[in-house]
Amino acid sequence: MNNIIIRKMQKKDIEKCIDIEKTHNVKILSKEIIENDLSQASKYYLVAILNDTIVGYIGMSYVLDTADIISIVVKKDCTNKGIASLLLNKIIEFCYKKKIKNIFLEVRKSNIIAQSLYNKFGFVKISERKKYYDNIEDAYIFNKII
Repeated sequence: MNNIIIRKMQKKDIEKCIDIEKTHNVKILSKEIIENDLSQASKYYLVAILNDTIVGYIGMSYVLDTADIISIVVKKDCTNKGIASLLLNKIIEFCYKKKIKNIFLEVRKSNIIAQSLYNKFGFVKISERKKYYDNIEDAYIFNKII
């Protein structure tokens, strides 16, 4: 989509990003965690903006040549519009520039749509974590080598 703007997350964006999580009935990150992360050089967050409204975000932490995608969420009524792909692409571009060689992420075993997206971007399922989400649902661990 040509009219989507991707930019670094600012402190003023946090509440809107938390609201996006609520559209999926999940709590991934708290306001305090994101606020703290924004002040750290080893964290990188982006937001997607459509018509002056934040419709998605992605967060990542990195150390040396390894990164971990913490969260990627798109507003429920904006899914299937390429927003997650744009966010993920920008994170991968950032990793190239920082000479990061490995990107990891966890995804719910039941989240087939997200797994398909990660596969499209060259991520490979490498492992599984039992009862990772809320001590109930398993997670797959994906990795992309760049």
